[in-house]
Amino acid sequence: MKEKKQKKMSEKEEKKIARRKGFKHRRNDGETKAKKYASAKPVLYNQKFSTPLRRKRRNKYDAAEEARLEKIVFGDPSDIINNLSDNESATEDKFVDGETIGDNKDESKSEKDVADEPDQKKAAWVDDDDGAYTVNAALDAQNRKLTVARPEKLYATYLENRYKLFVGTPKWAELDKKDNTDDLDNDILKHSCHLEAPKVKNLPKNVVDVKALKALNKSAHVEGPVTSVEFHPSSTVALVAGASGVFSLFQVDGHTNGKLHSMQFQKYPISKAVFMKEGSEVLFGSQFYPYCHTYNLMNDKTYKIPLPHGITNMKQYEVSPDGKLIALCGRRGEIYLLHSATKELVHTFKMNSKCRTLAFTPNSRTLITHGDGSEMYVWDLNTRTCVNRALDNGCLTCMSLAVSPSGQFVATGSREGVVNLYKTDTVMGNRAPEPLKIMTNLVTSITSLRFNPTSEILSAASVDKHNAFRMLHLPSFTVFSNFPTLQTNIGTPQTISFSPGSGYLSISNRTGSALLYRLGHYGNY
Repeated sequence: MKEKKQKKMSEKEEKKIARRKGFKHRRNDGETKAKKYASAKPVLYNQKFSTPLRRKRRNKYDAAEEARLEKIVFGDPSDIINNLSDNESATEDKFVDGETIGDNKDESKSEKDVADEPDQKKAAWVDDDDGAYTVNAALDAQNRKLTVARPEKLYATYLENRYKLFVGTPKWAELDKKDNTDDLDNDILKHSCHLEAPKVKNLPKNVVDVKALKALNKSAHVEGPVTSVEFHPSSTVALVAGASGVFSLFQVDGHTNGKLHSMQFQKYPISKAVFMKEGSEVLFGSQFYPYCHTYNLMNDKTYKIPLPHGITNMKQYEVSPDGKLIALCGRRGEIYLLHSATKELVHTFKMNSKCRTLAFTPNSRTLITHGDGSEMYVWDLNTRTCVNRALDNGCLTCMSLAVSPSGQFVATGSREGVVNLYKTDTVMGNRAPEPLKIMTNLVTSITSLRFNPTSEILSAASVDKHNAFRMLHLPSFTVFSNFPTLQTNIGTPQTISFSPGSGYLSISNRTGSALLYRLGHYGNY
């Protein structure tokens, strides 16, 4: 028993001794660590964060590796040259699924047969894959089968014939398409404005499709009482001039009508302004001064040109349709003919009464004048003689005169508010022509008459009364009943102007506005 107790005691003592040794070891380790940290140098804060960071190592540029990758992706340039030389050599037959696709001697044609055939168009490009797949091979790859046997061997030919069967061949893909220089496709390349020829339809009577738009000079409104509105013959531009001596050019779009240019003539009230020389020049005349102004749109310059001796003003004048002559009314029945380029006097006609209005025929060979009295004078510009003096039915004093662009009609407006419409042939040859239509819808002096470019509308206006404006439908000789209405505010209409395509109508008034309307029956401009 004692021996057992001694053994247990010895084991306990050994464990205690071992524990003591381990504690000393751990204590020694802590001391060594403390000494280590104490001996280390302190690191300052600024020094710690000012040290630059290590940069990542970049891969070095390897030109050989780049060339190898380019060759894999894009191919070797030398292969293109080799392929070109291979194409020039004899073509080899291709074998796909045991079937031969290539040149067939039985299907080849002799040179004589080829020469006899008409020239055929060559394909723009040839896809090699089109000849590499047969119908059976392509359908097997798609796990499909044909219900009906097809004669085509190539899958591309099968798809082409199937498309033609269900859709048809487009016009652009027709091989036998004939070129026609008069086609609309070629006409589109010749013009910059109207891309498609407008469809000709007769203007309906009784009701006109008209819509009020923003006034032409809304953005400026500095022209004073507007005495002249003219549309450019080829561009979507309109000219507005007034008694303040200011003229402005506007872009015609019906929405903003932005101002393009504006200029003022000092102490020169503009009575009338027209485009000349195919729209490259503007002529200005005044009722107070014996000279005129011209403005060149190309070089942006104005020129002051004195009138020939004896001509005191340019209140009422007209430019011939061919642009060669200018006719203006004198003070005592004279009608002066001026050369449009030099403004030199060419000839002088004389009426028995005062001339108040005049108009050229569309062929520029005849001039018709009217004024005090009831006679219309017809002048031949070739012989410079009066060929007829026609009586204007019921007219005592004529205030306005117009000839239709088609040359078919002549209209006169009297001081009594009556508009007479004649056939041009009767005015040229008869002493007392019968009017086709007598319009009595206005009761004040007819100060403005204007035909639209298609000769389907005759518009008449009087500056002496509010909303005194009417439009006559020429084929039926009926007045449009829906314009103007009681809600329409035209004011006192002074001038009337139509755009070259009759798409726009402008009516100016004494309050300084150039009103703009859209005629829906006609094109844009």
